[in-house]
Amino acid sequence: MWCIRSWDKARSEVKQYRRREPEKSALYQIVNQFREELPIIWEDQFQQTYGVLRSEVLKALDEYQNCGFLSHGAARAYCDSCRHSILVAFSCKKRGICPSCSAKRAVIFAEHLYDPVLEKVEHRHVVFSLPKRIRAYFRYDRKLNNILFNAAWVSTQECLGTGGNSACVLTLQTSGEALNFNQHLHGATCTVQPARCSSRRVVPA
Repeated sequence: MWCIRSWDKARSEVKQYRRREPEKSALYQIVNQFREELPIIWEDQFQQTYGVLRSEVLKALDEYQNCGFLSHGAARAYCDSCRHSILVAFSCKKRGICPSCSAKRAVIFAEHLYDPVLEKVEHRHVVFSLPKRIRAYFRYDRKLNNILFNAAWVSTQECLGTGGNSACVLTLQTSGEALNFNQHLHGATCTVQPARCSSRRVVPA
């Protein structure tokens, strides 16, 4: 069922800004301790299983180490009414490794879907997964993701039938609950009658 979520209400629950102190988290301590060692041991210990260590991974780890620290850059937020100001630390804006930036990205994407994209009709949550025997092909050739998205869209149209205009929003996830490689898609699908359709549905995500 369509569920109305008030993101404004969620924001109002945050009384004041506090630096999140990522250096106290176990994740940050692990990254900080083993970042320099990772590219040295990768080829011998991990490359056969996970493939070549991409430069994007190392860049994400480096920027995550600077995320949320005032010493690595900050913006000053100033209120004209009370003349109070605070420093807001810059974020890395990386997905995957940084819990804070990933959560913010998810909220922004949800807001985008909620307002200009999704119609207020019933939606169903769907998951498209791959058999284990062919997952390895997707691990080493990311261009195959296009095939996965196309197959999911065709399957959605076949399941929903021709009673209206089918719609689907899909997002890619590459790991399972145990952090194993598991290429799959999460999405929301619906069928909209022609009279309910509007231009809002063509807004890109």
